Amino acid sequence: MDDFVEEESPVRVIDAYVDCLALEELGFQVFSGARAGQKPYRREDLLKLYLYCYMNGIRSSRKMETETKRNIELMWLISKLQPDHGTLSAFMRNNQAAIKKLFREFTLMLKGFGLIDGQLVAIDGTKIKANCSKKQHFNANIVSKKLEHIDEKIDAYLRDFLTEDNRQKKQEITEKLEVYQKRMHELQIIKEELKETGENQLCVTDPDAKSMKNNGKHEVCFNVQTAVDSKYRLIVDCDTVNDVNDQGQLSNMAHKTKQVFRDQKTTIVADTGYYNYLEIIDVVDESTELLIKPQKGKQNKVASGFDKANFKYDSINDRYICPLGYELPFKWNGKQDGKEYRRYTCEAFDFCGHKESCTSAKGGRAVTRLSDEEVIEQITENTHRQSNI
Repeated sequence: MDDFVEEESPVRVIDAYVDCLALEELGFQVFSGARAGQKPYRREDLLKLYLYCYMNGIRSSRKMETETKRNIELMWLISKLQPDHGTLSAFMRNNQAAIKKLFREFTLMLKGFGLIDGQLVAIDGTKIKANCSKKQHFNANIVSKKLEHIDEKIDAYLRDFLTEDNRQKKQEITEKLEVYQKRMHELQIIKEELKETGENQLCVTDPDAKSMKNNGKHEVCFNVQTAVDSKYRLIVDCDTVNDVNDQGQLSNMAHKTKQVFRDQKTTIVADTGYYNYLEIIDVVDESTELLIKPQKGKQNKVASGFDKANFKYDSINDRYICPLGYELPFKWNGKQDGKEYRRYTCEAFDFCGHKESCTSAKGGRAVTRLSDEEVIEQITENTHRQSNI
């Protein structure tokens, strides 16, 4: 059978790689086979099967079982073994933590071979549709509308029941009322669960999935985060979350990246969707450079010229200067989400003549400055200077 597998086939790489692993040290459940009964499949063979199938876009355990009976490369790889889908599913379910550790070890191996260098790493997210019907997704508004609809239906059937003389039709109406009452009870349970957990939404078939904007429409999805090294575009690390946007994932993915490239200078690139002051400050240190474009201000402020970017900070006198030249002196200190900030308020809003274009606040325009604002300003400057990356 070896003659049917090409010398340069990736399946030979999988075979050699798994054979050199110490699976028990990585945390895989390894069985000695000393007990009576049918001998267990070698963990190495099941792992080889999984790696090969995933690399070829086969994720279903039933499809994997089918491939073992017809795929020549797979027959060669696992010596014509034919584990059933239950065995394959149990192997993945019982070794999830070990497989994550294996991914990290593989990444470090790539680093050792010089295939990733960490000089430039791009972070991005993609929405992957969950295996869930929209009908099984609920939030407070959806539940309220469905309950209102059921109430109307029940009222209508009750009126029909009171005016109907035919016994068979009355029985049919009674059965329909029972169905709606049961559905109302289920919705009440979901409503209480949302209230108790404090969650904004609930997916019955897949509780971890959430409704997100995906390709211009709302779908029940997962948010898959990926960090990719620029040298050969190989994945450094990944994570699956249910955040509806990327704003809270910058530090998560940056820290995962820095765990791989310890004690070396790394430049991380992310798009505007990750722009979050607190996340940015948490990421940047002496060994990490971050390039990220700031979010655009509100359209009306940008159009009028009174966006915060147009207010200049005077570090000597600790004040802001507005686009018209008026001062915004320091007023008071504050703290939000564990980060300290200083607040500056305009005193010339009554006579500057542009208050309506600048702010809707009765007390005049106010600008806040984080204690680490210089870091944000430096990142913005570096991003503009290296915009060709």
